[in-house]
Amino acid sequence: MSIQSAAANHHPSQENSKAVAMLPDLERTSWEQLRAAAEQKDDQPEASGFKTMTVATCTSRGADARMVVLRRVDIDHKYVWFYSDARAEKVLQLEAFPQASLLFWDSNRHVQLRLTVETRLHTDDYVADDHWEKLGVAGRKAYLSEQKPGTEQPHPYPGVPDHLVNNLPSIEESEAGRKNFAVIECRVLAMEYLQLSRQGHTRACFQYEPESKMSWLAP
Repeated sequence: MSIQSAAANHHPSQENSKAVAMLPDLERTSWEQLRAAAEQKDDQPEASGFKTMTVATCTSRGADARMVVLRRVDIDHKYVWFYSDARAEKVLQLEAFPQASLLFWDSNRHVQLRLTVETRLHTDDYVADDHWEKLGVAGRKAYLSEQKPGTEQPHPYPGVPDHLVNNLPSIEESEAGRKNFAVIECRVLAMEYLQLSRQGHTRACFQYEPESKMSWLAP
């Protein structure tokens, strides 16, 4: 086949159709990787970078950000969850400004996921009860702080009573942390995917609300 003939048989529209067809697979894979990270134990080797994320919230003074652990993922309904001490500043911020941004980075795959979410707080309801019941004593230990997060202390404070610094609480002891436990439910409004590569970056956007839409973006 001559060069001219090959050019004549080249249809950009066919390539575009193939590229568009790749979007659902990329979106599904990204969600499956998030779910796998949430289900991964902390002591497993080669931990996924998606196990932790940066939560950016709005405040009356501007933006605020911190790292948290991804706890649960619902692929079908597009929800993710993380936990917090109910007394923490971020809980107050989310009560005032429910929208937030979740940022994930996996250094092994060079993939960034950015989720735009609307949050809902759970403290004294069945959702918080369900998550608490599934949380082991090692996880519950983080909610046994006698001091409100962020308050000034005269010396370094470990966030747990002295006798638990090098020990785990019993099940009975851990129940004291229930009043300080908050579940943050995040309804995902949009997810942006970015993979960095020397051969060229790949970026895409998956919008769920107010309308469903998938598209490629310039990096």
